[in-house]
Amino acid sequence: MLTVKLSFLAVVATLCTFDRQSIKMKKFLLITAIAFFATTVSFAQRDGRTRFSIGPEIGIATSNPLKVDPGNKGWGLGLGVSAQVEHFFQQNFSGVFYAGYMGYNGRSSGTSTKNKAYTAIPIRIGGNMYAGNNLHLGAQLGVGLNNLGGVSATAFSYSPEIGYNFRSRNDKPLDLTLKLDGYAGNMNFTAVDLRLSLIL
Repeated sequence: MLTVKLSFLAVVATLCTFDRQSIKMKKFLLITAIAFFATTVSFAQRDGRTRFSIGPEIGIATSNPLKVDPGNKGWGLGLGVSAQVEHFFQQNFSGVFYAGYMGYNGRSSGTSTKNKAYTAIPIRIGGNMYAGNNLHLGAQLGVGLNNLGGVSATAFSYSPEIGYNFRSRNDKPLDLTLKLDGYAGNMNFTAVDLRLSLIL
């Protein structure tokens, strides 16, 4: 870190020797050097790092495996919690291991009763690509230990997602991720979920 700071100061000192006729170029190069220095330090702190996050999830079911039944409205709001381990293999690429629990409330089954809750325990691995330090795009694949109407089954699980790292007012590192959770098998099921997690 000391070497980086000294190199940065050397660049600044060199820029300050320009004559007055090149002041615009000097300002441009100085701003570029500052931006490059900040980006390099930030990436250096993240490369090779492993971090853990945990937080609640809220979602809404977007498919109804029982739609063939007259009047059946499927499932609605879902609530759950999840944990994730993320390791940065490169400055802008990370691998993740994710596990969670989601339960979606049953809606009318077309009679005087409601569908039983649809529950899912997804276990997935995947990766994230970062555009800068905050915005990330990712995808995960794995299995879902699901229960639909009292019938348990293991389904193929997938989840494309987009998220953003930020800090709270009290300077806590957080992540907000919007994703599509899908399960192929056990009559197929999809939901749009929002995850807010604390990065540890």
